[in-house]
Amino acid sequence: MTTRPAVNWNERRTEPRESVSIRARVLHGQGLAMWADCVIKDISAAGAKIELSHFHKIPPRFVLLHFEAGTAFEVVLKWRRADLAGMAFEHRHDLQAEVPAHLKAAREQWLALKPSLGL
Repeated sequence: MTTRPAVNWNERRTEPRESVSIRARVLHGQGLAMWADCVIKDISAAGAKIELSHFHKIPPRFVLLHFEAGTAFEVVLKWRRADLAGMAFEHRHDLQAEVPAHLKAAREQWLALKPSLGL
């Protein structure tokens, strides 16, 4: 019996990633009126991978609302395969503070849902 050589995967991420299972929401469209709930599957300082039904189409740029951290990420979609999507973070916004006008809807959603999340 011959053994296969170990696969040599080239890791392209610049930051270590953490495997998680965190509820989140994808927001996009005018006034962030289009949204879908998702699960963050892994996260790093530079980006994340989410699980989101392939039936929900997402644009090349959108907002990822991380409920637990109270953070809104402006992201760029890097890849999409079935129910998984990978993204790079462009900007990070603390929702406990004032946010730019284009993210007011994200902050309002976080504030409205925060009590039901036990945060």
